Amino acid sequence: MNTYYIVRHGKTVWNTEKRTQGQKNSELTEQGIEHARQFSRKISHMHIDEVYSSDLKRAYETAKIIRPSSEIHLEKGFREINFGLWEGLTIEEIQKNYSELYSSWQTSPEEVAFIEGEKIVEAFERVKQAFWEIDSKHENKHILIVAHAMVIKLLLVGFLDAPINKIFNIVQGNLAMNIVKTKNKKATIVTMNDTSYLD
Repeated sequence: MNTYYIVRHGKTVWNTEKRTQGQKNSELTEQGIEHARQFSRKISHMHIDEVYSSDLKRAYETAKIIRPSSEIHLEKGFREINFGLWEGLTIEEIQKNYSELYSSWQTSPEEVAFIEGEKIVEAFERVKQAFWEIDSKHENKHILIVAHAMVIKLLLVGFLDAPINKIFNIVQGNLAMNIVKTKNKKATIVTMNDTSYLD
């Protein structure tokens, strides 16, 4: 059995501005950095065997703050969804300029292919494959994963064997912790979206 602590990166400038980030990046805010430090203190008593992070800067920098003395394995499979032309735009701008696609995204995300981006179903498969490949390499380990909101939501709907459109029923705040245990290629969710330790 492996135990996973799956965490969203710290708050960024674009999170504050409510801009879609996707695979573009913006810097961690002071609050994002401080929350990463708080998370680091929360898990300081825990034994962590391995640390994996999305290779996007905001996730990797969060991972370095959380576990400064650990080797961090960068995993491209945990990159945020490529939202294509939506990246850098606010929700209001997306609704104005891509109203039909936005409506489809809200109602039938499994059918959406982002313009100059990727299909949600492809992202779903990418994320699942990355996770289960990591799981196959370890046994009886405690593993920290730092990733992104949609990546974590896709993982969780996969663990729940729920349809992709249920991603909108799952909340993932910055530095939210999810605890998942795996055994025999099956996952059990212990904790979801725990931000109780944050100021």
